[in-house]
Amino acid sequence: MRFQDQYQNIIEENNTNEGKEKVLEVKDLTISFKTDNGKVQAVRGVSFDLYKGETLCIVGESGSGKSVTSKAIMGILSANALVEGGQIIYQGEDLLKVSENEFHRIRGHKIGMIFQDPLSSLNPIMKIGKQITEVMIINGNHLKHKYDDLISDELIKFKNDERLLQIAKDEWKHAKKKKNNVSAEEKAKTEANYSKEKVRLSPIIAADKAALNEAKKKAKVEVGALRKEIVARHKQLRAPILERLFTFKNVKKDYADFISERRRYVSEIRVTHKEAKMRALRIMQEVGIPEPERRFNQYPFEFSGGMRQRIVIAIALTADPDILICDEPTTALDVTIQAQILELINKLKAARHMSVIFITHDLGVVANMADRVAVMYAGKIVEYGTASDVFYSPAHPYTWALLSSIPDIDSKERLEAIPGTPPNMLFPPKGDAFALRSRYALGIDFKEEPPMFVVSPTHYAASWLLDSRAPEAVLPKIVTTRIANSLKKAGVKQ
Repeated sequence: MRFQDQYQNIIEENNTNEGKEKVLEVKDLTISFKTDNGKVQAVRGVSFDLYKGETLCIVGESGSGKSVTSKAIMGILSANALVEGGQIIYQGEDLLKVSENEFHRIRGHKIGMIFQDPLSSLNPIMKIGKQITEVMIINGNHLKHKYDDLISDELIKFKNDERLLQIAKDEWKHAKKKKNNVSAEEKAKTEANYSKEKVRLSPIIAADKAALNEAKKKAKVEVGALRKEIVARHKQLRAPILERLFTFKNVKKDYADFISERRRYVSEIRVTHKEAKMRALRIMQEVGIPEPERRFNQYPFEFSGGMRQRIVIAIALTADPDILICDEPTTALDVTIQAQILELINKLKAARHMSVIFITHDLGVVANMADRVAVMYAGKIVEYGTASDVFYSPAHPYTWALLSSIPDIDSKERLEAIPGTPPNMLFPPKGDAFALRSRYALGIDFKEEPPMFVVSPTHYAASWLLDSRAPEAVLPKIVTTRIANSLKKAGVKQ
């Protein structure tokens, strides 16, 4: 059994979140990037689950594969990316196989994302108010939404089946281009697979297209009837107002009623600029931007770094997403502003019942955010557990090294730097990728990749030190001191 399959089985067998709603499931995700020097293996068999209302923190050094994983979930990988395996399941669909049309329905609306640098996420020559309301107005046509909802099932099925055929075709073309690197047998296999998929999917796609055309006809009739109903209601309500208006007895009041009815009518068809502005002001107030009416007409350069990050969060919240991915949103901010942004994200998560994936390289940030933690190194998850598991009972030498390098006011021990640099993922190391940088490495670490050991029903780690035959390893003194200090502060007897 492969390491990734074993890891996924362990998670499923020891799942302590039974009864909780699973909103996202990543299974054996493997992603590489084509470069002039070869193939960079960025993500290698990553698996995790995300549950309703929880925060999952993914922590690791730069280049460990954290951001690539999040971009795969959002469907915004670069053009040279190769998704070599795995699944990302959201609402029963594999996001790696859905069409761009379907991703457009999900991205931003169902799954939102906050990026690392707020300034690069904002248009410097556009006022903040317009940037927040832009998406609401563009996607605010209620009749178009109604039409899209009526045909969505048929359209998604048609596009997804087309996408499956395209994937098989792309694999065949990719094998054909690699004249020297792919064997004749492999080429024949991909060609046979494409031919097989074409025979299987062609009639299905034809039936999908017919069903889509039928759904479009029915949707046009239904939306047309709704439009007529809205127009008729508007005319009915407007008629007595016009009668009163042309008597010229109370022109000011009658004209105000006429404008009010006109706005009501337009708001039934689409989101008006006034509605969008009112909602934007509410969200700006919700994310802690003072004087939102004044700030609404300002440019990004007129805001501090922390305030710009609040604006980016406000933009992400306009669509009321189920999942919010935060890709190192506090890296460019000073410590006090970091604390405010973290507190804000926690507050919004609780108020809106969102699930959060928080990506960071700072374990100190994780302590304030996480329900569960996944520690990544060299494209793999090396330790996975609750925040308490990872902080009070760390099991992987890499986690020990991360904990040893965090500044702490209570510990007197000298901080320990992690020696060396992360491996070159053009040539992933054999065995445990962290072995070359670890003083706890065993001989087997350089030969075989460690399996995922079960530390507890909620805690797993991929380290040969957890094997029953391994010598006992003592945690660094700085880590044990910090654990003892934290437990003492929490009033826990040791």
